[in-house]
Amino acid sequence: MAALLGEGRTPLLGEAAGYTDLGDDIAIADVAGGLRQDCGYSIVAISRAVNTHIRANAIAGIRSVNADGSIAQLSVAIIDDDGGEFLRVQPTHATNQLVKGQSGSLLLAGDTPIGMLLSVDSRFGVGKVIRLDRLLEKVERRLGDSAPLAPAAAVRGATAPVAADAGAAITGWSALPVDATHRAANLVASDDAPPWIADVDAWPVEIELELLGGRTTITGIELDGRGIEDPGVLPAVVEIMISATGEGRRWRSVAGGPIAFEDGVARVSIAPSWARHVRLTISAPADGGRRVGLGRLRVIESR
Repeated sequence: MAALLGEGRTPLLGEAAGYTDLGDDIAIADVAGGLRQDCGYSIVAISRAVNTHIRANAIAGIRSVNADGSIAQLSVAIIDDDGGEFLRVQPTHATNQLVKGQSGSLLLAGDTPIGMLLSVDSRFGVGKVIRLDRLLEKVERRLGDSAPLAPAAAVRGATAPVAADAGAAITGWSALPVDATHRAANLVASDDAPPWIADVDAWPVEIELELLGGRTTITGIELDGRGIEDPGVLPAVVEIMISATGEGRRWRSVAGGPIAFEDGVARVSIAPSWARHVRLTISAPADGGRRVGLGRLRVIESR
């Protein structure tokens, strides 16, 4: 289901924080950012009546998302059902073929998902599909296991961030980083991690943090621009908003306006306030361009 969040031109503002292999080319991952917030409804709401839909629909459809966010729908026939875990499908028209890049697409009977495409035999154009009921069983067994997910594979050329301040985590961002090395999670990472640098399509840019210790009294935030080679991309105008609630956050603006960096650091003070979530809104960079960057972002707690 999450793959269909790629529909349209809005980018997927999220990343995997860990993964575990379930076998049969299936894996699950913890995700952060907008992807987590936009995931949709609960897993228990998904229909498990796969046999009923297969019996009623010999013809189904493979639904996938193209690179530009448009939707592709390919009519397929279910040519084999092992009665337990896997289906095999083949396009109904010889001119339309399944390709390897479509792995992960949904198999639908009408409008109901009944499976996920795992692989494609390029020689015969036959796709291997795992039934949705079996897929969900695999996921639920893993979710019932208390063991943590393994760390995500390191991005080539990136330094894996280690939390420098275990009291805060980045939970949302509204601009894509320039590359996987300069991601938003680095804002609360250790000193050896790269800075956050993002290309901006539309201002303002928002960064959201969660205070992991729960509701805490804070007195401001510190923006650390050290490590940014071009000072022109540092934030010039910001606003701080806070929320003391958990889900269904109610934001309150507590400070805002131009800021100045001294020796690479800027601090924005506020009256002592309870907060569980903090949102930094950046309206413009120092050079007025389309790129923004920051080394670290720290929440200042009341002593």
